Amino acid sequence: MDYGLTDRVVVVTGAGAGIGLASAQAFLAEGALVVGGDLDPDALAGLDGERVLPVKVDLRSPEGAQRLTEAAVERFGRIDVLHNNAGVAAVREQGFLGVTDEEWAATVELNLLGYVRMSRAVLPHMLARGRGVLLHTASEAGRMPNPRLPDYSVSKAAVIMLSKALSREFTARGIRSNVVSPGFIRTPIYDRPGGLADSLAQEFGTDRETAIERYVEMNGIPAGRLGSAAEVAALVVHLAADVSAFVSGADITVDGGVTPVV
Repeated sequence: MDYGLTDRVVVVTGAGAGIGLASAQAFLAEGALVVGGDLDPDALAGLDGERVLPVKVDLRSPEGAQRLTEAAVERFGRIDVLHNNAGVAAVREQGFLGVTDEEWAATVELNLLGYVRMSRAVLPHMLARGRGVLLHTASEAGRMPNPRLPDYSVSKAAVIMLSKALSREFTARGIRSNVVSPGFIRTPIYDRPGGLADSLAQEFGTDRETAIERYVEMNGIPAGRLGSAAEVAALVVHLAADVSAFVSGADITVDGGVTPVV
């Protein structure tokens, strides 16, 4: 399907790995121009150099969002789509009582305020043209909290409300805002050292892959497997396109059918 995204300018945060990298690749495949922001954007360097601009940026700082936005406008002249995706998800082995104030603040700084700042930075450019798309990666944990990820879960619930607030204010002015809530997606949160796969392997007393299989069974994922970042990116692209022009304020899960109605 041709989504009509040729030469649309798309800013993707957290574009160096996982869902962000898959999103950048999917937009490039549709002919878009991509600005990818990340602490380590090296993975973007191997993509189409004419159509992708990697930017090393720390979105935990108030200046990061403005710098990424200015880089996009300087290179491509405008911003059509923002995919807010950069985030942190630290596994808390001791659960809620083991999370300090400093850890709460660090999670909220990137997972929520990073999205707030990026939205605030790109909106004037979109408003000047009377059109634009804001997309935000939340999580099934925003509806179905994970005890290993209490601060992450709360931050993602806040992202869902942020998008709703943006959609209420700006849809009438030509700017849509939607959330994609992935669940049980095989991203670096599972595979990095000390990530969920290691935590599960330790809990179950088995190897990582067997632990993940047990995790899938334990959570009753109807699809019977973890999802892929590319499957999330496919929805992101669909929501960015004009075919989704009547979709705003939505929160759409990509979770193999596991999230209950809440």
